[in-house]
Amino acid sequence: MSEHSHITECGLPGINRIPYGLHACHFYPGREQLVEALVPYFLAGLRAGERCIWVAAPPLPADQAERELRAAWSGAGDAIARGAVRILDFDHWYTGSAGFKGADVVVKLWLDEEERALAEGCTGLRLTGNTSFLAPKDWEKFMEYERIVSAGLQGRRIVALCSYLLPDISSEKVMEVMRAHGCTFDHPDTGWQVLATR
Repeated sequence: MSEHSHITECGLPGINRIPYGLHACHFYPGREQLVEALVPYFLAGLRAGERCIWVAAPPLPADQAERELRAAWSGAGDAIARGAVRILDFDHWYTGSAGFKGADVVVKLWLDEEERALAEGCTGLRLTGNTSFLAPKDWEKFMEYERIVSAGLQGRRIVALCSYLLPDISSEKVMEVMRAHGCTFDHPDTGWQVLATR
């Protein structure tokens, strides 16, 4: 692919290429399914020369996420050492002493990271955040953040995949999450598919 392509590889079997500027979500029932989604997603980004940021939370905290990435790819240690991928727990990114930092603050962090990545010669920025840390009191603020992210990523060389733990949210909240994202990656059987949500 051209260095200036607006398309990048997704990494999930059944979903080949995705456009930069995409803000997608997926729902997972447990740790194993989260690993099955995020490890290939990040390996595709690393192969494409993207800077990768994995914001982790239980049931797959940062130390375990790093172990899973290292187990899947022999080059993971080198990628981590040179900063091509950063894996950190949610409390180092999303939250402060008062809870969720707020939409504008977190979106600016992502956009600053994209500018830094491009300035350092990366082809783009690939990110994910696992939302299992959310407290009920932060839900509405976080949905506002998700809607702002969808608008803010337009035209940027960023792809984002947000992870939601299914047992934690009601069917009404599932629909709210889907509406706040450009699409949903669904895994109904052996392969993945894209569900349009708008």
